Amino acid sequence: MVGFVLTGHGDFAPGLASSVEMIAGPQAGFDAVAFHENEAGEYPQLLADTIAKSSEQCGSVIVFCDLTGGTPFNQAMLASQAQPGVEVVAGTNLPMLLEALMSRDASSVAGELADEAVAAGSASIIHARLDIDDAADDDGFGGDGI
Repeated sequence: MVGFVLTGHGDFAPGLASSVEMIAGPQAGFDAVAFHENEAGEYPQLLADTIAKSSEQCGSVIVFCDLTGGTPFNQAMLASQAQPGVEVVAGTNLPMLLEALMSRDASSVAGELADEAVAAGSASIIHARLDIDDAADDDGFGGDGI
C-alpha cells in the first residue's frame, strides 16, 4: 500500500484529514503533519520522521502539500531526496485525496497514484454560478396558470 502524508500551513492538514475521515472513515497509512510558525524549528524533522515511518510501513509514500514553494512543500521535497519512493504533490484538495485513497490498493504505484490524484483534483475545480433570469419564471403556460 502507498502511504499518504498530508501537510500544509496552519491547520490545513489536520482540517483536511478530519474531512477525509468524516467522508471516508479512518484511513490506514494516512498521516497529517501541521506546520505552525511557532514550531518551525521542529517541523523539518517531524515531517521527515513521519515520511520515513510511512515509507517503512508502506513501502512508498505520497506527500500531499497545500501549495508549491511554501515551507511544507520545500521540506517535503528535501525529505523526498533523502528517502526513496517518495512522491510530492502540491495544490492538494479534498476530491484529490478522496480519489487517491479510494483508488489505492496493495498493487498501487506511488507515481501513478500521484498522477491520478492530480487529475482528479484538477477535474474537481470548477467555477459554478446560477444565472437567474426572468425566463426561468416562465412556466410555459403564458401566465394563465394551470
